Amino acid sequence: MVSLDPPAHGRLRKPAARAFTPRRVEQMEPTIRQTARDLLARVDPTEPFDVIDTLAFPLPLRIMFGFMGVPEEDWARLKEWCGSRASLAWGRPTDDEALHHARQMVLYRRYLRDLVTTKATDRGDDFASALLEIHDEDPEALTHEEVASILFSLSFAGHETTNNLIGNTVRRLLEEPVRYERLVKEPQQIPHTVDEILRFDPSVPVWRRVTTKPATLGGVELPANAKLFLWLAAAGRDASVFPDPEAFDPERPNSRRTLAFGRGIHFCIGSAFGRLEASVAVEELTGRFPDLELMPGQDIAFHPNISFRGPQHLWVKA
Repeated sequence: MVSLDPPAHGRLRKPAARAFTPRRVEQMEPTIRQTARDLLARVDPTEPFDVIDTLAFPLPLRIMFGFMGVPEEDWARLKEWCGSRASLAWGRPTDDEALHHARQMVLYRRYLRDLVTTKATDRGDDFASALLEIHDEDPEALTHEEVASILFSLSFAGHETTNNLIGNTVRRLLEEPVRYERLVKEPQQIPHTVDEILRFDPSVPVWRRVTTKPATLGGVELPANAKLFLWLAAAGRDASVFPDPEAFDPERPNSRRTLAFGRGIHFCIGSAFGRLEASVAVEELTGRFPDLELMPGQDIAFHPNISFRGPQHLWVKA
Protein backbone atom coordinates (compact mmCIF):
# COMPACT_ATOMS: atom_id res chain seq x y z
CA MET A 1 0.00 0.00 0.00
CA VAL A 2 2.80 2.41 0.82
CA SER A 3 3.75 2.82 -2.84
CA LEU A 4 0.31 2.74 -4.46
CA ASP A 5 -1.66 5.71 -5.76
CA PRO A 6 -5.47 5.99 -5.83
CA PRO A 7 -7.63 4.21 -6.66
CA ALA A 8 -5.58 1.07 -6.01
CA HIS A 9 -4.31 2.44 -2.69
CA GLY A 10 -7.77 3.13 -1.30
CA ARG A 11 -9.07 -0.26 -2.37
CA LEU A 12 -6.46 -2.00 -0.19
CA ARG A 13 -6.21 0.52 2.63
CA LYS A 14 -9.92 0.56 3.39
CA PRO A 15 -10.19 -3.14 4.33
CA ALA A 16 -6.85 -3.02 6.13
CA ALA A 17 -8.06 -0.09 8.24
CA ARG A 18 -11.30 -1.94 9.00
CA ALA A 19 -9.31 -4.87 10.38
CA PHE A 20 -6.94 -2.53 12.26
CA THR A 21 -9.64 -0.98 14.45
CA PRO A 22 -8.98 1.14 17.57
CA ARG A 23 -10.81 -1.52 19.59
CA ARG A 24 -8.46 -4.23 18.37
CA VAL A 25 -5.45 -2.06 19.22
CA GLU A 26 -6.83 -1.22 22.67
CA GLN A 27 -7.42 -4.89 23.38
CA MET A 28 -3.71 -5.56 22.77
CA GLU A 29 -2.57 -3.37 25.70
CA PRO A 30 -2.63 -6.14 28.36
CA THR A 31 -0.70 -8.45 26.05
CA ILE A 32 1.89 -5.77 25.29
CA ARG A 33 2.31 -4.98 28.99
CA GLN A 34 2.64 -8.61 30.07
CA THR A 35 5.11 -9.34 27.28
CA ALA A 36 7.26 -6.37 28.33
CA ARG A 37 7.17 -7.53 31.95
CA ASP A 38 8.14 -11.07 31.00
CA LEU A 39 11.08 -9.83 28.93
CA LEU A 40 12.35 -7.52 31.67
CA ALA A 41 11.91 -10.20 34.34
CA ARG A 42 14.70 -12.16 32.63
CA VAL A 43 17.21 -9.37 33.26
CA ASP A 44 19.88 -9.88 35.91
CA PRO A 45 19.88 -6.43 37.59
CA THR A 46 23.42 -6.96 38.89
CA GLU A 47 24.87 -7.09 35.35
CA PRO A 48 24.82 -4.64 32.42
CA PHE A 49 22.34 -5.56 29.69
CA ASP A 50 21.55 -4.55 26.13
CA VAL A 51 18.12 -2.92 26.16
CA ILE A 52 17.76 -3.52 22.39
CA ASP A 53 18.22 -7.29 22.62
CA THR A 54 16.28 -7.43 25.88
CA LEU A 55 13.25 -5.28 25.09
CA ALA A 56 13.26 -3.06 21.99
CA PHE A 57 13.88 -5.91 19.53
CA PRO A 58 11.76 -8.79 20.90
CA LEU A 59 8.72 -6.83 22.13
CA PRO A 60 7.47 -5.47 18.75
CA LEU A 61 8.40 -8.76 17.08
CA ARG A 62 6.29 -10.85 19.46
CA ILE A 63 3.39 -8.43 19.48
CA MET A 64 3.14 -7.81 15.75
CA PHE A 65 3.68 -11.38 14.58
CA GLY A 66 1.22 -12.61 17.21
CA PHE A 67 -1.26 -9.90 16.17
CA MET A 68 -0.98 -11.01 12.55
CA GLY A 69 -1.61 -14.65 13.43
CA VAL A 70 1.88 -16.00 12.67
CA PRO A 71 2.61 -19.16 14.74
CA GLU A 72 5.30 -18.57 17.37
CA GLU A 73 7.55 -21.27 15.94
CA ASP A 74 7.84 -19.19 12.74
CA TRP A 75 8.71 -15.83 14.34
CA ALA A 76 12.49 -16.21 14.09
CA ARG A 77 12.28 -17.18 10.42
CA LEU A 78 10.02 -14.22 9.61
CA LYS A 79 12.34 -11.85 11.46
CA GLU A 80 15.29 -13.09 9.40
CA TRP A 81 13.36 -12.44 6.20
CA CYS A 82 12.52 -8.92 7.39
CA GLY A 83 16.23 -8.31 7.89
CA SER A 84 16.90 -9.40 4.33
CA ARG A 85 14.17 -7.09 3.10
CA ALA A 86 15.74 -4.11 4.88
CA SER A 87 19.17 -4.88 3.47
CA LEU A 88 17.93 -5.47 -0.07
CA ALA A 89 15.64 -2.45 -0.34
CA TRP A 90 17.43 0.15 1.81
CA GLY A 91 21.00 -1.07 2.32
CA ARG A 92 24.05 -1.54 0.09
CA PRO A 93 24.47 -5.30 -0.27
CA THR A 94 27.16 -6.86 -2.40
CA ASP A 95 26.05 -8.83 -5.45
CA ASP A 96 26.22 -12.11 -3.52
CA GLU A 97 24.36 -10.62 -0.56
CA ALA A 98 21.69 -9.18 -2.86
CA LEU A 99 21.16 -12.60 -4.45
CA HIS A 100 20.82 -14.20 -1.01
CA HIS A 101 18.34 -11.55 0.13
CA ALA A 102 16.32 -11.90 -3.09
CA ARG A 103 16.00 -15.64 -2.50
CA GLN A 104 14.87 -14.88 1.04
CA MET A 105 12.17 -12.60 -0.37
CA VAL A 106 10.81 -15.47 -2.44
CA LEU A 107 10.53 -17.61 0.71
CA TYR A 108 9.04 -14.69 2.62
CA ARG A 109 6.29 -14.09 0.05
CA ARG A 110 5.60 -17.80 -0.32
CA TYR A 111 5.24 -18.23 3.43
CA LEU A 112 2.66 -15.43 3.69
CA ARG A 113 0.63 -16.85 0.80
CA ASP A 114 0.63 -20.23 2.55
CA LEU A 115 -0.37 -18.55 5.83
CA VAL A 116 -3.38 -16.94 4.14
CA THR A 117 -4.37 -20.29 2.63
CA THR A 118 -4.18 -21.93 6.06
CA LYS A 119 -6.12 -19.12 7.77
CA ALA A 120 -8.84 -19.34 5.14
CA THR A 121 -10.01 -22.62 6.70
CA ASP A 122 -8.64 -22.21 10.23
CA ARG A 123 -9.54 -18.73 11.50
CA GLY A 124 -8.38 -17.16 14.73
CA ASP A 125 -8.68 -13.86 16.60
CA ASP A 126 -5.96 -12.17 14.57
CA PHE A 127 -5.38 -9.64 11.82
CA ALA A 128 -5.03 -12.16 8.99
CA SER A 129 -8.37 -13.72 9.91
CA ALA A 130 -9.99 -10.28 10.12
CA LEU A 131 -8.81 -9.51 6.59
CA LEU A 132 -10.16 -12.84 5.37
CA GLU A 133 -13.55 -12.02 6.86
CA ILE A 134 -13.59 -8.95 4.64
CA HIS A 135 -12.62 -11.17 1.70
CA ASP A 136 -15.61 -13.40 2.51
CA GLU A 137 -17.94 -10.41 2.12
CA ASP A 138 -16.60 -9.64 -1.37
CA PRO A 139 -13.86 -11.89 -2.75
CA GLU A 140 -13.17 -9.49 -5.62
CA ALA A 141 -12.74 -6.49 -3.30
CA LEU A 142 -9.89 -8.16 -1.40
CA THR A 143 -8.29 -11.26 -2.88
CA HIS A 144 -6.14 -13.79 -1.03
CA GLU A 145 -3.09 -12.45 -2.87
CA GLU A 146 -3.89 -8.95 -1.66
CA VAL A 147 -4.34 -10.17 1.91
CA ALA A 148 -0.86 -11.71 1.68
CA SER A 149 0.48 -8.42 0.29
CA ILE A 150 -0.97 -6.46 3.22
CA LEU A 151 0.63 -8.92 5.63
CA PHE A 152 3.92 -8.51 3.76
CA SER A 153 3.82 -4.77 4.41
CA LEU A 154 2.67 -5.03 8.00
CA SER A 155 5.08 -7.78 9.00
CA PHE A 156 7.99 -5.46 8.24
CA ALA A 157 6.73 -1.95 8.97
CA GLY A 158 4.79 -3.05 12.03
CA HIS A 159 7.81 -4.02 14.10
CA GLU A 160 11.02 -2.60 12.59
CA THR A 161 9.90 0.98 13.14
CA THR A 162 8.68 0.31 16.69
CA ASN A 163 11.92 -1.47 17.54
CA ASN A 164 13.77 1.70 16.53
CA LEU A 165 11.29 3.96 18.30
CA ILE A 166 11.84 2.18 21.61
CA GLY A 167 15.61 2.19 21.16
CA ASN A 168 15.69 5.88 20.22
CA THR A 169 13.45 6.75 23.16
CA VAL A 170 15.56 4.97 25.77
CA ARG A 171 18.77 6.40 24.33
CA ARG A 172 17.47 9.99 24.34
CA LEU A 173 16.10 9.64 27.86
CA LEU A 174 19.29 8.24 29.34
CA GLU A 175 21.70 10.61 27.58
CA GLU A 176 20.21 13.31 29.83
CA PRO A 177 19.40 11.38 33.06
CA VAL A 178 17.01 14.05 34.32
CA ARG A 179 14.64 13.08 31.47
CA TYR A 180 14.51 9.47 32.63
CA GLU A 181 14.24 10.45 36.30
CA ARG A 182 11.24 12.62 35.54
CA LEU A 183 9.36 9.76 33.91
CA VAL A 184 10.09 7.52 36.89
CA LYS A 185 8.28 10.08 39.03
CA GLU A 186 5.68 11.13 36.45
CA PRO A 187 4.81 8.11 34.27
CA GLN A 188 1.74 9.94 32.97
CA GLN A 189 4.17 12.01 30.88
CA ILE A 190 5.43 8.99 28.96
CA PRO A 191 3.01 9.22 25.98
CA HIS A 192 3.91 12.90 25.50
CA THR A 193 7.60 12.00 25.66
CA VAL A 194 7.15 9.35 22.96
CA ASP A 195 5.51 11.97 20.73
CA GLU A 196 8.46 14.30 21.26
CA ILE A 197 10.90 11.50 20.40
CA LEU A 198 9.02 10.99 17.13
CA ARG A 199 9.64 14.67 16.36
CA PHE A 200 13.18 14.86 17.73
CA ASP A 201 14.62 11.52 16.59
CA PRO A 202 12.16 9.66 14.33
CA SER A 203 12.47 5.99 13.41
CA VAL A 204 12.08 6.77 9.70
CA PRO A 205 14.00 9.98 8.99
CA VAL A 206 14.11 9.50 5.20
CA TRP A 207 11.83 8.10 2.52
CA ARG A 208 12.03 7.76 -1.24
CA ARG A 209 9.42 8.73 -3.78
CA VAL A 210 9.11 9.07 -7.58
CA THR A 211 6.84 11.73 -9.04
CA THR A 212 4.14 10.34 -11.30
CA LYS A 213 3.50 13.73 -12.89
CA PRO A 214 5.04 17.21 -12.89
CA ALA A 215 4.74 18.86 -9.48
CA THR A 216 5.94 21.80 -7.42
CA LEU A 217 7.49 21.07 -4.03
CA GLY A 218 8.82 23.85 -1.82
CA GLY A 219 8.93 26.19 -4.79
CA VAL A 220 10.96 23.72 -6.87
CA GLU A 221 9.55 22.52 -10.19
CA LEU A 222 9.80 18.74 -10.51
CA PRO A 223 9.26 16.78 -13.74
CA ALA A 224 7.48 13.45 -13.93
CA ASN A 225 9.61 10.47 -12.85
CA ALA A 226 11.85 12.62 -10.65
CA LYS A 227 13.51 10.58 -7.91
CA LEU A 228 13.02 12.25 -4.54
CA PHE A 229 14.94 11.69 -1.30
CA LEU A 230 12.62 13.16 1.32
CA TRP A 231 14.28 14.15 4.59
CA LEU A 232 11.20 13.70 6.81
CA ALA A 233 13.16 14.28 10.01
CA ALA A 234 13.88 17.85 8.92
CA ALA A 235 10.17 18.62 9.18
CA GLY A 236 10.41 17.98 12.91
CA ARG A 237 13.07 20.70 13.19
CA ASP A 238 11.08 23.37 11.33
CA ALA A 239 11.33 26.45 13.56
CA SER A 240 8.22 27.97 11.97
CA VAL A 241 6.19 25.07 13.38
CA PHE A 242 8.24 24.02 16.44
CA PRO A 243 9.76 26.94 18.39
CA ASP A 244 13.29 26.18 19.60
CA PRO A 245 13.29 22.94 17.57
CA GLU A 246 16.71 21.73 18.79
CA ALA A 247 15.41 21.55 22.36
CA PHE A 248 13.95 18.26 23.62
CA ASP A 249 10.65 19.26 25.25
CA PRO A 250 8.20 16.51 26.28
CA GLU A 251 5.63 19.19 27.09
CA ARG A 252 5.70 20.64 23.58
CA PRO A 253 1.99 21.13 22.77
CA ASN A 254 2.22 20.33 19.05
CA SER A 255 4.80 17.54 18.99
CA ARG A 256 2.41 15.32 17.03
CA ARG A 257 2.61 17.67 14.04
CA THR A 258 5.42 15.73 12.45
CA LEU A 259 5.79 13.46 9.45
CA ALA A 260 6.92 10.54 11.61
CA PHE A 261 3.91 8.48 10.51
CA GLY A 262 3.44 10.15 7.14
CA ARG A 263 0.61 12.40 6.11
CA GLY A 264 -2.58 12.28 4.04
CA ILE A 265 -3.75 9.07 2.39
CA HIS A 266 -0.52 7.27 3.34
CA PHE A 267 -0.69 8.09 7.06
CA CYS A 268 0.36 4.96 8.93
CA ILE A 269 -2.65 2.88 9.98
CA GLY A 270 -0.55 1.37 12.78
CA SER A 271 0.47 4.68 14.38
CA ALA A 272 -1.64 4.16 17.51
CA PHE A 273 -0.24 0.65 17.84
CA GLY A 274 3.36 1.87 17.64
CA ARG A 275 2.80 4.67 20.14
CA LEU A 276 1.12 2.25 22.54
CA GLU A 277 3.95 -0.29 22.38
CA ALA A 278 6.63 2.35 22.94
CA SER A 279 4.74 3.94 25.83
CA VAL A 280 4.14 0.63 27.58
CA ALA A 281 7.77 -0.41 27.06
CA VAL A 282 9.07 2.79 28.67
CA GLU A 283 6.52 2.59 31.48
CA GLU A 284 7.57 -0.95 32.36
CA LEU A 285 11.28 -0.12 32.03
CA THR A 286 11.11 2.94 34.30
CA GLY A 287 8.94 1.09 36.78
CA ARG A 288 11.26 -1.90 37.06
CA PHE A 289 14.60 -0.08 36.79
CA PRO A 290 14.21 3.45 38.22
CA ASP A 291 17.99 4.00 38.44
CA LEU A 292 18.85 2.91 34.90
CA GLU A 293 22.00 4.44 33.35
CA LEU A 294 23.82 4.25 30.04
CA MET A 295 27.05 2.29 30.20
CA PRO A 296 29.84 4.83 29.66
CA GLY A 297 32.27 4.66 26.76
CA GLN A 298 30.11 2.60 24.40
CA ASP A 299 30.10 3.28 20.66
CA ILE A 300 26.44 3.36 19.66
CA ALA A 301 26.11 2.02 16.11
CA PHE A 302 23.02 2.43 13.96
CA HIS A 303 21.49 0.14 11.36
CA PRO A 304 23.29 0.61 8.00
CA ASN A 305 20.47 1.68 5.71
CA ILE A 306 19.07 4.89 4.27
CA SER A 307 15.55 4.96 5.73
CA PHE A 308 15.38 3.44 9.21
CA ARG A 309 17.25 4.80 12.23
CA GLY A 310 17.75 3.12 15.57
CA PRO A 311 20.63 1.83 17.71
CA GLN A 312 21.73 -1.72 17.06
CA HIS A 313 22.78 -2.10 20.69
CA LEU A 314 22.32 0.05 23.78
CA TRP A 315 24.07 -1.14 26.91
CA VAL A 316 22.68 -0.02 30.26
CA LYS A 317 23.07 -0.84 33.93
CA ALA A 318 20.41 -0.91 36.61
